[in-house]
Amino acid sequence: MARITIQVLEGFERGRVYTELATPVTIGREEDNTIQLNDERVSRFHVKIQEDGGRIILTDLESTNGTRINGHPMQVRVLQHGDQMSIGRSLLWYGSAKEIDAQSRDGSRTGPDDDSDDGAPVAPELRTVSSPPGEFPLENFSGEPSGQDSRQDLFPQGPPPLPVDMRMAQMAQLSDVLAYIHDQLAFVAEQAAEVRQGSSGEMRMDRLTWQRMLRLEMQLAAYLRQITDPPT
Repeated sequence: MARITIQVLEGFERGRVYTELATPVTIGREEDNTIQLNDERVSRFHVKIQEDGGRIILTDLESTNGTRINGHPMQVRVLQHGDQMSIGRSLLWYGSAKEIDAQSRDGSRTGPDDDSDDGAPVAPELRTVSSPPGEFPLENFSGEPSGQDSRQDLFPQGPPPLPVDMRMAQMAQLSDVLAYIHDQLAFVAEQAAEVRQGSSGEMRMDRLTWQRMLRLEMQLAAYLRQITDPPT
């Protein structure tokens, strides 16, 4: 049984810090939850956080309005210290000040230098990505040019590790999926052309290549849905 800390950055419970919570932890609108959020946009039982194999797993309990991690809609997530959970109007931060600061000192995240663990919420830092105007800027995968995208990285601490203790058949299947993704991305990268006008760093691609990228995104979405909601 693991123990976790969750800080509330925004919402009706803003400023509250829940320390040493024994897993499993549920978050929702009902009083029976470990953390109750007084918000009609929050489902009665919205998310569950539990320990499995030494990892802390967040699962959205088929909530009405969904759960976002670092700005991205997620159904299942291996939580990392510093992850921000958007649930209704509330923004929750996973980890104590000391845990998040330790992650910062590892060099995988920018954060405060205070070694204290007084439970006080620490303001998160967002990663801002500039998207120069153009036909199909690679920095904006929505297909719509924009000046700034302040959405945070989904994995600010770096790429997640591969699963362990897989059977040989599972390893082969995972290898096939990753090889497919790698092949598609390599094709798109080869087709992208640099616009050599000044030092804007802008990249463009033709519409067919862009549509290929969007089809890959849709295929990945289908993979994620199959993993979180397998057929019965």
